[in-house]
Amino acid sequence: MIRLTGKGITKRYGATRALDGLDLDITSGEIIGIAGPNGAGKSTLMRMLAGEEKADSGEIVLTRPDGPVQEVWRRVAVVHQEPHVWPNMTVEQNLAVGREGRWFGRVAPDRSAANAVLERLGIASFAHYELADLSLAVQQRVEIARAMLSDADVYLFDEPNSALTEQESEALFSTMGELARDGRIVLLITHRLNDFARSCQRVLVLRDGRISGELRGAEVSETSIAAQLTATHAREMDAASRPGRPDRAVQSSTPVLRLERCADRLGAFGDVSLDLMPGRIIALSGVEGSGARELAQAIGAFRPMQAADGAVLRHRASVSYLAASRRHTVFHNMSVGENFAARLGGKALHGWAPLLDTGRIEALARRSVARYRVKTGGTRLPITSLSGGNQQKVVLGAAMEQNTDIIVIEEPTRGVDISSKADIYDLLRDFAASGRAVVVFCTEVQEIFDAADEVVVLSGGRIVGRIDMAGIADIPALGDLLARYESGNDTLPAGGDAAGDLARPASAGVAGA
Repeated sequence: MIRLTGKGITKRYGATRALDGLDLDITSGEIIGIAGPNGAGKSTLMRMLAGEEKADSGEIVLTRPDGPVQEVWRRVAVVHQEPHVWPNMTVEQNLAVGREGRWFGRVAPDRSAANAVLERLGIASFAHYELADLSLAVQQRVEIARAMLSDADVYLFDEPNSALTEQESEALFSTMGELARDGRIVLLITHRLNDFARSCQRVLVLRDGRISGELRGAEVSETSIAAQLTATHAREMDAASRPGRPDRAVQSSTPVLRLERCADRLGAFGDVSLDLMPGRIIALSGVEGSGARELAQAIGAFRPMQAADGAVLRHRASVSYLAASRRHTVFHNMSVGENFAARLGGKALHGWAPLLDTGRIEALARRSVARYRVKTGGTRLPITSLSGGNQQKVVLGAAMEQNTDIIVIEEPTRGVDISSKADIYDLLRDFAASGRAVVVFCTEVQEIFDAADEVVVLSGGRIVGRIDMAGIADIPALGDLLARYESGNDTLPAGGDAAGDLARPASAGVAGA
């Protein structure tokens, strides 16, 4: 049996106490969940176990059958929410990093073991592809493969299936169960309460830097975990399940941006006609390879797009684009305040002289922390000291401070808790209500239901369906409709105007049905 214990662990970031005398006692043989709202200390604990942070006080001890381990972090494998991989290397090369052969001593890594793991995760066909050319979902599975090959004692999974399909998630949880039965310590950190309920035999609840509750066996359910997380969980769950779609009067009938028969220059989508109207949040939906993610990136001016005549499409509207991975949107070497200021032009950051005005930057940062509901101990703290949800609010707030006409954001609430999701949706609605447009690419039906006014469904690089959310009563109805469109069982009528107004049938909410 392997045992992991922690005694009186504390960690401060300025005035923020991330861990406040945390005690921990975990043994191998089962999947153990670690739940808690953003800012509870989960990320800090994870970094400490992985050796990325040192405690201000307290100790962490890992005991194997042959005795205690001197350097705990060497026996810990982490699957991060944001994949820590090398995009300029192939999948096979990524698995070899840290396991390379040497001139003397160690033998070169066993390729058969790596190939077996890739087969198990369903990505063997990508072995010789560079990761930069692969989707976030594949990159996530490469990170999982690296952890499985490490032969660690402790496996820490941080939102491991945030980019995976339901089928891929089931396979992942099966693998985690096998690791636990093999005598390893398996820890799961996630904001998806149903993942705890279906995979964990024990759930520890963190709040304010301490373990405030514990659930075992039959006690582990979505309802009981939510009740443990916060005394105000009922209000937050109600807000998340029934977000409301306030009638935002459209200030103008003129689109913020109009696309007419546009195509991706690399062939990911084609013949796309779409109007982005002021005051509206449009969700782009489709499985990986459908062209939905690529269309979002093209609207965000992140990839080339051309009009029907082959001319390069140039935005007349200004746009801010935020990628799905915070590794690509956060300046990790900067403070909270510097992240708010980094995307702004010189006029916003200096006075009459062409020099940065630190007082003006600090005032901007303080105002933005309040405006965008960021929980932090100070604007000068490292952005990495914040939880994932608060980092996302900084990134979104920085984009909004640019005062662009359009915000395009991929998977806006990936890996954040209920209250942070509510904050992010409110911020997006406020931005749209000011006469701008928002485009979100979503992979979860729940998020589409919570955030969108309209849904544009893509399959095979073409728009195959449009949904006005005013006609959708609940999440199952939306999920069924999306599945029908994506499977090809429903399409837009022949000759239908893909860029026109959406019809609003009371029963289904399907355009042109």
